[in-house]
Amino acid sequence: MSLQRFPLRTRITTGAFRALGTAALLFLLPWVVYGSAISSHYGLRDDYAIQREAREEPGKILRVCGAMGRPLYGWLLERSTRETDGVEGLSGLRALGVLGLALLSLALYLLLRSEGWRRAPAALLAAFLTVIPSAQVVASWSICWPQGVALLASAAAFALARRGLRPSASGTLRWAWCVGAVVALAASTLIYQASGPFYAVLLAAALVTRRFDDARTPARWLASHLFVVGGGLGLAYVITRLTFWLGLFTPSPRMVLERHFVDKAGWFVTQVLPNALALNALNDTDAAPSGGYWPMVGVTLTVLVLALVVEGRRAGRVGVGTWVMALVGLSGVAYCASLLASERWPTYRTLYALTGVWSVFFFAAVLKLGELWPTRGPRVAVAVLGGFVAVSALLAHQQSVELFARPQGRELELMRQGAAAIVPARKPRVFVLTARQRDSSASQRYLDEFGSVSVDTEWVAKELLATAVRERFPLERDPQALYRFAAGPLLPEARAYDILVDMRQVRLASARPIQLAR
Repeated sequence: MSLQRFPLRTRITTGAFRALGTAALLFLLPWVVYGSAISSHYGLRDDYAIQREAREEPGKILRVCGAMGRPLYGWLLERSTRETDGVEGLSGLRALGVLGLALLSLALYLLLRSEGWRRAPAALLAAFLTVIPSAQVVASWSICWPQGVALLASAAAFALARRGLRPSASGTLRWAWCVGAVVALAASTLIYQASGPFYAVLLAAALVTRRFDDARTPARWLASHLFVVGGGLGLAYVITRLTFWLGLFTPSPRMVLERHFVDKAGWFVTQVLPNALALNALNDTDAAPSGGYWPMVGVTLTVLVLALVVEGRRAGRVGVGTWVMALVGLSGVAYCASLLASERWPTYRTLYALTGVWSVFFFAAVLKLGELWPTRGPRVAVAVLGGFVAVSALLAHQQSVELFARPQGRELELMRQGAAAIVPARKPRVFVLTARQRDSSASQRYLDEFGSVSVDTEWVAKELLATAVRERFPLERDPQALYRFAAGPLLPEARAYDILVDMRQVRLASARPIQLAR
């Protein structure tokens, strides 16, 4: 009897070790990729102000975020930032962001497996979604860490909804699971509006593994899930408006709905969609995108078109129509928060869901093309995707260091040099010559994220200098009283300052970024 059971035990043990090994690798990957960004000493733009406000102005962060319809974001950010101290404390917030990505990777892998994805493709897709440019922002910008929680809540909403929408679910349990999904999705949206629609990524992943006999079946299946999505987004909107009506928060001027949808659609196609189609390649604000940007857009579209041809031969117009309907519809769902808002600011932190949808179809298309060669094609497809993920992980590591950690670290070092020149007894006049975005020391820049300059405004200069002075004089209750501050984009006469901190020198690596008046 024991001899007969031994092979079964061996298979179970081997399967368990493989599952645990895969889970461990998925959890460790974000830490390896973004470890350098976590350990580096730097902050980005709002980091310094928010750190001070959490300590000196309790409730302000919650009020500001609540005014933009993100009360849970404000609560999470204020509670966590209050526990940090100085620039080193910002590393802890980035670690929280990476932890969120690591947990998201595990959740995605489990959900993909439950939807019929094979082990290797599921692991590769889950890993890839933690190294795309949107994930790099979450991991590299301290104040973005709550977005990881929002993504997890959206994934949880899908997990609950799929339980409730199963044909075998009873009436009471069906409603309980679906209500839970609506609440989870609303919570995700109240953290960060653009993260709630991440639900669409898992919808896409579930759809590409299914076979439908007619077009009505996938339409009904999608409609049932979109009902949950609409309920979650609608609940978040009602709660937001209720907080405004009750006077808990004053609505921000940014809380305005779009009215020119035709123009917005054109903007979406020309300014937003290419960034999602480029998958792992980064756009550039100041110059032409990197050499791999447009080729990657072309590769994505080519692979998808070829996969549609293959699907058409196998499943006919129903298969092609399902994919096209899902691509168009789920792209709209994934970016719906930004499409409905009047703002037009195509940052990568708002692109996570949209890039995720196109990533799912890209991976599924490569696997489908591999099936044309039944003997070795599937293995070749997995190998191609494995190489693609490996390159993407290397890019994510490089960009988190070269476009976040090092440029911001140089700005911090310049300000520290200015703080080192302060003699408290003299209460010197410190003038910070703010930089321009073209003064960035990074190799490329995209909007206010990758490679951007932080000290391009007076308020950032003031907060960063105060942070540097606080580091030098940790026992001072009011470090800003040790000097007189001024900042601006134009250099005043030498007699107007005692210490000049020239932030424009960050690009030139000048030997004299700090000048003392003579």
